[in-house]
Amino acid sequence: MSKGSKRLVRDMAALVEATEELCSVLERYMEGSVDVAGRVERGELLADALGANKGGMRRREVTDALAEFEAARHQVRLAMFALAGEQGTSTSELGRQLAFSRQLASRLATEAKETLS
Repeated sequence: MSKGSKRLVRDMAALVEATEELCSVLERYMEGSVDVAGRVERGELLADALGANKGGMRRREVTDALAEFEAARHQVRLAMFALAGEQGTSTSELGRQLAFSRQLASRLATEAKETLS
């Protein structure tokens, strides 16, 4: 397996892990949101309902999980463009396969060359 293939497989595994974590965080966020809505519906003050559900902590947790997911997804994209270049696939062809604009494909290919070479 080539260096580029190994990088892609490693980065895909990290993306899967980040996706699983994001799903868990979003599940907790949804449960907390349902609880807050129920408390407010029963007449509880919003501040009390949010406090009982650690609203600020949940917001930070979601923000952090989204950032980790996006970073992992970006690394996978860079690894894809680096590997495609190694394998002789054009930037525009990979961009079409991923449904990216030519501009985004070109930017990612350039970034992959600069950072992964």
